Amino acid sequence: MNKQIIEKILFNAKTAKIAVVGDFCLDVYWFLNEIASEKSLETDLPTWPIAEQEYSLGGAGNVVNNLHALGCENIHVFGVVGTDPWGQILMQNLYKLNVNCEGIITQEKHWATPAYVKPYKKQNELNRIDFGNFNKLDSYTLNSLLSCLEKELPELEIVIISQQIEGSLFVNEFIEKLLILMDKFCDTLFIVDSRHNSEDFPGAILKLNDFIAERMVENITHKGDAVTRENAIKTVKTLYKKFKKTIFITCGLNGCILMDEGIIKEIPSINITRKIDTVGAGDSMLAGICIGLVSGQDAYNSACLGTLAAAVTIQKLYQTGTVSPEELLKMAS
Repeated sequence: MNKQIIEKILFNAKTAKIAVVGDFCLDVYWFLNEIASEKSLETDLPTWPIAEQEYSLGGAGNVVNNLHALGCENIHVFGVVGTDPWGQILMQNLYKLNVNCEGIITQEKHWATPAYVKPYKKQNELNRIDFGNFNKLDSYTLNSLLSCLEKELPELEIVIISQQIEGSLFVNEFIEKLLILMDKFCDTLFIVDSRHNSEDFPGAILKLNDFIAERMVENITHKGDAVTRENAIKTVKTLYKKFKKTIFITCGLNGCILMDEGIIKEIPSINITRKIDTVGAGDSMLAGICIGLVSGQDAYNSACLGTLAAAVTIQKLYQTGTVSPEELLKMAS
């Protein structure tokens, strides 16, 4: 991809007004050190002393992380947190990025901030501890969030809808009212990256991985199985015919397939010979696509930029990586 085009995209994206709506989560890393372990007086079981703790934004928060890393300075976020310590830490991490958090609503009852606690013992991850699996969105929170979004929509250039947790924020009433806003502000770009509800947003651009795309067309694929190029092409045709909007399907080592304005295009993956870690690559891809689109690039160039961003991220081991403008330009050279 031409470096001058990338520089132009990065320049335009810097001031673009971008919104991220979705499941804001916290990834928590606990590093155990058994040297300080002792037997509990209450249970007679060995304790797990935590030597270090690390926190990072997950879910929609990692999309924000990637946009910020790429130089975006006008990001607005919309989601829900609880009154628990995880919610406080999540908000602290968002404030550090200097994003507009007026659309983050705190729900006092029946809501735990989604957090994924990963204990590590000698670099081995133990059983994960999850918070936020039983949340119930109340009407006040739902309407407050959408009211905040509606107030900002006249000036927003692109809205990213990032759904990770089934139910939770994305209950039927929330989706229905969000669709009304999308119809009302039809000149605004909406792009959806959803694990469970992509088919519920017919007016949006869809960014899917190959497994989710296959599931949407009821082509039974077991998670972890490779999706063939031929199947991915059939799938993108089927989805485009149904939704009549741009479709991006990421295919791992097979790159990306997209369909826009009735034309299928393929972007090959970038060959990385060193060890890779794909955690967070999808969010880097999404961020790259979005800053391309919001800068006036077509779907193909936007997908090329996203592919470059993901190629940087996967080389960052044992972390939910992001990509800087400098790294992006270096990858393109």
